[in-house]
Amino acid sequence: MRLGMMLAMAAGLAVVASPVLAEPRWLACKFTDHQGAVRTFDMVFDDLRGTASVFDAGTLIEGTGTSINFQSIRTRFPTFALTYNRNNGDLAVSPLEASHGGILRGECRRGPPPAGAPRS
Repeated sequence: MRLGMMLAMAAGLAVVASPVLAEPRWLACKFTDHQGAVRTFDMVFDDLRGTASVFDAGTLIEGTGTSINFQSIRTRFPTFALTYNRNNGDLAVSPLEASHGGILRGECRRGPPPAGAPRS
């Protein structure tokens, strides 16, 4: 009797359980460039897939060499590298061009997908 009940519970759990689905999360980010102008952009990341992308001009540009852990997100794009601290929202943008060296500081906050963002 007990074995039958355990098998029924296991079968019911197997039917109800579904695979883990990735949940992309959006960040609204801003930083100040070398000339003092405030720049904004939207970024989406997915913990399960290990991806981070910037939403620019209606398209998603995926970062390379992306590392996502409980504390930070690090990824590279053709002209800059990003490091986002998930604990306090701090953002560091490192331009990869030799003439624009240094680290630019900013912040990111969770937000809804921007207008025109593709559904994942």
